[in-house]
Amino acid sequence: MHQPGKRTLLALALLVLAAPAALAQTEAPKPEDNFVTQKMFQNRVFDVKNRDPLSLVRVLLPLTSGFRGATVSANPEFRTISVRDFPENIAVIEEAIRRLDTPEPARPAVKFRVYFLIGSNDEAAPARYPAELSDAVRQLQSTLGNKNFNLIGSQIVRSKEGRGANTNKGVADIKMPNDTPANKSPVYYDYVMQGVTLDGAPGQARVQIEDFVMNLKVPLWLGAEKLVYESVGFRNPVSLREGERVVAGTTSIADKNVVVVLTASTMK
Repeated sequence: MHQPGKRTLLALALLVLAAPAALAQTEAPKPEDNFVTQKMFQNRVFDVKNRDPLSLVRVLLPLTSGFRGATVSANPEFRTISVRDFPENIAVIEEAIRRLDTPEPARPAVKFRVYFLIGSNDEAAPARYPAELSDAVRQLQSTLGNKNFNLIGSQIVRSKEGRGANTNKGVADIKMPNDTPANKSPVYYDYVMQGVTLDGAPGQARVQIEDFVMNLKVPLWLGAEKLVYESVGFRNPVSLREGERVVAGTTSIADKNVVVVLTASTMK
């Protein structure tokens, strides 16, 4: 019988030794994934009593573990915050909610008086406006060049500090020139005050309006039985002190100028 040679036995031995090494190389452990199974997490739902849940979540997000699957989410409708994370992270978030979910300090309300003036050069038109607007009218006569100003409307708007919007709308007492269907059609207006803030103590505060948007819908007669409405207006930030009367903005309609004057006062 033929016996295997030394070379054959050596080759077999090397093959046996190499196999485990090759197997170990192909089955090398994968790097640890940044993931935790659901069994290692806990879930909690916290009731929010005083503050905005969405605002609180922005503060709480850095307190999570950062592992995949960890979440902090808010439900404004039910005023809740849901957390899924390690127990120790949930405990930290719970303590943060306890400290942060406190009643907001009372903020004074702001009462705005909104005046609508219309300026023209019609000398036959009587000048009618409240005496408290006399200084503002003199400045407007100088800057806009209109001889006469008449009050066409005024409103009181109550607001508070914050990002909320205050809106108002109605029909302006403005007539378009010439005897056309446009002259017999109403002029509509609406305005928005967005983002009211106070700087200083009540009674001496400076009131800031981030955005005052005024829009007028004006009838235009194009002939051939065609009447259309076009929008005119302005958009400005406004800053004024309590008791001060400032021009929020102006816009033109035909040969007239429509001016909005504001005053503000704080209320406890």
